[in-house]
Amino acid sequence: MKPTIAIVATKGVKLSRRLREYVIRRLSLALDRRQYSIQAMKVRISDQNGPKGGIDKHCQIQLTLPGLPTVVITEKGNDVAAMVDQAAHRAAQAIDRLLSRAKSIRHTRYTVPVSEPALI
Repeated sequence: MKPTIAIVATKGVKLSRRLREYVIRRLSLALDRRQYSIQAMKVRISDQNGPKGGIDKHCQIQLTLPGLPTVVITEKGNDVAAMVDQAAHRAAQAIDRLLSRAKSIRHTRYTVPVSEPALI
């Protein structure tokens, strides 16, 4: 089952249809083998300063996983496509870490400590 992807542009950012398709394609490629565990993805792209310029664009990716904490990745930069690329890469790494950590916790065997005989 593929996750739902919501793309929200706020604070002075207008996303063209082509850029929206790029965001969806890039996230799908980066998170392809991990999609079985992702319920929903939300991408927020905002421009903090508006037309003033500078490194002020933010890309936030929020991933919802069943039974696990929500993963939130934030990138900052000038170019929306470059920010999405970097954020998608970091999201894939974060999910890998989260899933491996959850798997190792589930498979850890707890043994009863054996007490040493008392020395008399």
